[in-house]
Amino acid sequence: MTTATQRPLLCRKVVTMLKDGAFSIGDKLPGERRLAEMFHTSRNSVREALCNLESMGYLEIRKKSGCYLKSKEGRINWEILRSRKSCGAFRQLVETLSMIAPGLVRSQAPRLSAADIDKLERATANIGQAIVKSDLPTIGERYIAFYRTLAEIASNDYLILLLKELAMASCNLENTTGGLSEVQADSLFAFHVELFNALKNRQADTAAALAEECMRALHRLVLPEDVPASEAGETHRAL
Repeated sequence: MTTATQRPLLCRKVVTMLKDGAFSIGDKLPGERRLAEMFHTSRNSVREALCNLESMGYLEIRKKSGCYLKSKEGRINWEILRSRKSCGAFRQLVETLSMIAPGLVRSQAPRLSAADIDKLERATANIGQAIVKSDLPTIGERYIAFYRTLAEIASNDYLILLLKELAMASCNLENTTGGLSEVQADSLFAFHVELFNALKNRQADTAAALAEECMRALHRLVLPEDVPASEAGETHRAL
């Protein structure tokens, strides 16, 4: 086996060791000599593999100190994000959308044509269908599709691509809600209908405020464990 062939194989072995072993972020790895013994290879091969893993975001090499674990996932990319399935992933997705939504609706509300309103009305209906089914991945995907429609209306290629990637990531999320109650589903959809009506009436500031409220409502209802008990009680009474 050539050195060029050995290097990626050795990198994979080291990454497997880091993920499966008792290593925490910030821990120092064994020295080059010890790693060479563990993987039955030369110190030069180990040194090259460690340098490659540093460039990939897994490790930090400190001069005259050693090699330290920086990340078990390496440099974050869309492929990694699309593979995540946890509530934490959904939480980050909602937070990202919350940063985008208010500004996007505020900027587009005064510019919407009748054809644009029709597109947004269809996107709103799709959100309603997903909420009724209490399907977390589809709810996330449909919410993102609504804002992607706005990005397409704005002809903003950067936002379109970002929202496309967020939609793909949302498709892999696990449905952990156990189902929304009828009252919760109606409440969540009602917020979004108010948002749509504000856009239809070209009320930019109102639409931006409702976009923020929609994201808070989505977060509360799909991730109730994030809501303090006192706020949860107030929310339940309000519903």
